[in-house]
Amino acid sequence: MAASSAIRERDFLQTLLPGYEAEGFSVFLHPAREMLPPFMRGYQPDAIAVKDDKKIAIEIKRDATRHAARIEQLQQIFSKHPEWQLRVYYIPGRPEEEADIQAPDLPEIDAALAEVDQLKRAGHLRAALIMAWAALEAAGRALLPRDLARPQPANKLIEVLASEGVVTPTEADSLRKAISSRNAATHGHFAVPITEQEVEQVVAAANLITNLAKDPSSP
Repeated sequence: MAASSAIRERDFLQTLLPGYEAEGFSVFLHPAREMLPPFMRGYQPDAIAVKDDKKIAIEIKRDATRHAARIEQLQQIFSKHPEWQLRVYYIPGRPEEEADIQAPDLPEIDAALAEVDQLKRAGHLRAALIMAWAALEAAGRALLPRDLARPQPANKLIEVLASEGVVTPTEADSLRKAISSRNAATHGHFAVPITEQEVEQVVAAANLITNLAKDPSSP
C-alpha cells in the first residue's frame, strides 16, 4: 500500500474512534493476534471495538468494487459467529493529481454560520454541529490555505489550528472534547446526545477564525 494511502486510512480510522469510545467501547487499533478469536486468526482487522458482550471488527477499504469478493467472504465467516459484528467503512481513493480544495469566500462562511444558528434555534443540534464543523474547517482553510488545502480529520484540524496559534490551548481542549460528538453525528451514532454548548463552542471558534481571515492583523 502506498504511504499516502496508508496515512489516509489511518486518519480516517482516527475519526471513527471518538464515536465508539463515546458509546463505551474499548478500541484497539491493529490488534495483536492473541486478542482475536480463533475464527479470526487468518484475518487481521484494522481495529476491534469491545464493550461487554458486544464485539465489532472494523475494516477500512478504499474501493468497494475491488474488495467486494473479500468482504462477502468475511461476512459469511462472521455470520457463523453472532457474538462478533463486521463493520466495513469505505473511503474514496484520492488521485495524486486531484486539485486541492479552493479556499471559500468569507461571505460563504458567514452564510454557513447563519444557517447553523437557524438549525440550533429550531432544535436541530446534530445538523447544526455538523454544519458548524464544516464552517470551522472552511474558516481554517481561508486563514491557512497551504496547511489546510486538503480535507482534514477533525482531530488534525484542531492540531493545525493550535500549532499555528490560531486557537488558544483552552479553546483547543474544548474543541477536542466536541470531536467525539461531531464524529458520532457524522457517522450515524444517533444515541450520542448533542448539546447547545458544543455547537456554540465550534461556532465561536469558526467566528474567531473567520474574523482573523478578514483582518489578519486583528488580535
